[in-house]
Amino acid sequence: METIKKSIFCFIVALIAFCVLTIQPVDARYTADFLTLGVGARALGMGGAGTALSDNAYAPYWNPAGLGQLTRYEVSFMHSTLNEADAYDFVGYVHPLKKRGAIGVSWLRVGVDDIPITSLPVVSRPVGPANRPEVVGSFNNTDNAFLLASGWRLPSRYGIDFHLGGTLKLLYMSGYRSTNAIGGGADIGFVAMTNREKPHQLMLGLQVSDVFTTKLYWNTPPLSADQTSHTETILPHLKIGIATVHRLPIFRSVLIVALDTYVQNRGGLETEPEPAVEIPQGSPVELHAGAEWTLFDLLSLRIGLSERSGSLESVRQLTAGVGLNLRFVTGAGAGLDYAFANHPALGGSHRISLRIRF
Repeated sequence: METIKKSIFCFIVALIAFCVLTIQPVDARYTADFLTLGVGARALGMGGAGTALSDNAYAPYWNPAGLGQLTRYEVSFMHSTLNEADAYDFVGYVHPLKKRGAIGVSWLRVGVDDIPITSLPVVSRPVGPANRPEVVGSFNNTDNAFLLASGWRLPSRYGIDFHLGGTLKLLYMSGYRSTNAIGGGADIGFVAMTNREKPHQLMLGLQVSDVFTTKLYWNTPPLSADQTSHTETILPHLKIGIATVHRLPIFRSVLIVALDTYVQNRGGLETEPEPAVEIPQGSPVELHAGAEWTLFDLLSLRIGLSERSGSLESVRQLTAGVGLNLRFVTGAGAGLDYAFANHPALGGSHRISLRIRF
C-alpha cells in the first residue's frame, strides 16, 4: 500500500519536473495552434478548464486518464465556426474495456474549404475591363488531428481513486498546391479524486502534452542545397487542473468550480534562421477558470474566463454556456451543450456539442 502511494507521488513529481526542465522561451509562430482550441462545449463554456473534469468522450483531448472513469459506450460530436470562416468539427467514440478502463478514438478538424483560385485570362496584361480575374479552381486549407487514447482505473487507496491514461496523435495539415505536413506525438495524463459519493469532492488532473516532442514534416522543398525539408517541433507542456464538486440540497443542484494552469511552449523549432528583430511575447503560463451549476440533474449553467498567450500579449476571453442533460434508469443518457466565447479582437464564437451514452 505504501509502495503504491510513493509510486504515484513520484509519477506526479516526474511529470512536473519533466515539463519545467523543457520549458524554453515561447515562439511567436505557434506551431499546430489549432490543438489549443479545445473541444466540447461544456469545458469551453467553463473557460477551457477541462483537465480535471475529463469524464466523457472528450477525454482523449483534455486528459486521457479520464477514460478510466467510463464504463459505457459513448459518442460525441462538436461543430463550431471560427472567425466566421473556419469550420471546427470534432467526433469521438469511447469503448469500455472489461478490465477497469476504456479506449477512445477521435478526429478533430479545423479548415476553410473551397477557397477559390483566380487567374487572369491574359497573364501578361494588367487587370482591366477586358482582362478580369477568373476562378480557375479551388483548394482546402485544413488542420487535422487523429487521436487514439486509453485510460485505466488504478487501485484506490485512502478513499482516493486514481486514473492513468495516454494518447497517441497523428497530425495532418494541407494547403495550397498540395502543400502538406504530417507528424505525430503523444500525451500522458493522471487524475486523482476523492469519493464521489460524498457531498463534496476534490479532483486533481495532470497532463503532459507532446511528452516526447511532436514533429511536423512538410513536403515543401528546402531553401538551399545544404538544408533539409522544412520541419517544426512542438515542445512538451504541462497542464494542471483542480476542481471541486459540491452537491447542494437547493434544487437538488451540483456546483462545480474548476481551475486549470497551462505551462506551455507552443513555439516551433524550425529550419529557417531566427528573425533578426526580437518580438515581445506573452506569458508562457495560461489560466483557465470556470464554474458549472446543474439544477435537478437536468439543466447546467456555465461561466468561465481564460487568459491565453497571444503572439504579442495575453488575451482574455469571457465564456458562457448552457447544457441539457438526459439520464435514464438504465445508465444511458445524452447531453446537448452550447458555449459562447468572446474574443476581444476576433469577436464571438458559438460552439455546439452533443454527447450520447448507451
